[in-house]
Amino acid sequence: IKCTDIVLIVIAADDGIMPQTIEAINLAKKSNLPIIIAINKIDKIKGKNDKIINELAKYGIVPENWGGDILFSFISAKTGEGIDKLLEQINLQAEMLNLKSDFSKKAVGIIIDTKIDHGKGFLTSLIIIDGTLKKGDIIVCGSEWGKVKLIIDHSMSIVNESYPSCPVDIVGLSNLSKIGDKFVVVNNEKEAKLLINSIKEEKVNNKNIYDISNLILEMKKEKNIKINIILKTDVQGSIEVLREVINNLNNEKIEINIIKSSLGIFNKSDIDLAIATKSSLLGFNVKYDYQIKKKAQLENIKINNFNTIYEIIDYLKNIIESQSKPQIKENIIGVAEIKKIFKYENDKLIAGCVIKEGIIKKNSNIKIIRKNIIIHEGNIESIKIFKDNINEIKEGSECGIIIKNYDNFKINDQIKAYEEIEEK
Repeated sequence: IKCTDIVLIVIAADDGIMPQTIEAINLAKKSNLPIIIAINKIDKIKGKNDKIINELAKYGIVPENWGGDILFSFISAKTGEGIDKLLEQINLQAEMLNLKSDFSKKAVGIIIDTKIDHGKGFLTSLIIIDGTLKKGDIIVCGSEWGKVKLIIDHSMSIVNESYPSCPVDIVGLSNLSKIGDKFVVVNNEKEAKLLINSIKEEKVNNKNIYDISNLILEMKKEKNIKINIILKTDVQGSIEVLREVINNLNNEKIEINIIKSSLGIFNKSDIDLAIATKSSLLGFNVKYDYQIKKKAQLENIKINNFNTIYEIIDYLKNIIESQSKPQIKENIIGVAEIKKIFKYENDKLIAGCVIKEGIIKKNSNIKIIRKNIIIHEGNIESIKIFKDNINEIKEGSECGIIIKNYDNFKINDQIKAYEEIEEK
């Protein structure tokens, strides 16, 4: 989002509005970015466009012909229908934004992602915002620097330079850079080292604040139920997103604890770590070979691999729910009011009642209320109409109620019967 000028939200006509659609709309609005909506698969689904537009209106996305200010395109990626109009809309929006860059300057831009290529090593995905990036440039990102050895464009071709708005992969930075960090090209290695030293000094000055906040966090964590996971993904950006998702799922009682997160395939050390820390293995777009699968099965360790964020969210929610202790909720089923008090066997008292609300059942849990104060909690031993015992009685009826091990009744006391319901 830091390097985005226009947000193009593509909606499949057969899927309609999905959770990720709403996420994208909210993110674009929060960042004050112009939005273009492209409704795809019009060759497949006919007559559903108005329904999607109506749904989008709930989120303030209204097309121009409905009195709004959002550009809409109806397209088919399969047949190519509407694509030319969509490109025209993107160009029109770009002209209105008056987007400009200076190709003669040294490149600056944003890190989009990082990953490991087994042939090339660390690959850093970035997009140039201004200037031109050239092979051999000295690049600084965060507290890392390196020389650009290789530039690979979106078509996987090796190029010698790249320009604004072009996403590329580069080889040259020796570590995984943080997603969203800004990068700059400097004149030489000396300048790069001076810039990095100033960044490191700033981090040292802020270290005490960081340590204190961590200490407070750890103190809170001690009271939590911890669910340990080992996380493997195909790219660094997925780790960043999943960390945020997991933090949002944690609550005061249960914490999903990421023991280890890294790129690449599952290996023997991941399974050994899972055994030692009682962790679940959670993968996102990763692979594992037969030997690893076999070892995991022998050790009774399940490898959970997913392709979408929402599958992971559902999986983690189910884990949390399985660990959650149920809350007991009291559901009032009936209210009786004591109108008379009678003597029963062995001088025991029985409450003559009118059922004011709902239903009163034998063996129900009850609370006796006097002047808005609970004076007793117990159970109904029996319900009588004259000398007959009954199992339940409904609103508007009269009966005698015997409370187990209690008979200190007074006129106008209320007997509230309730059921206990378990809720997650």
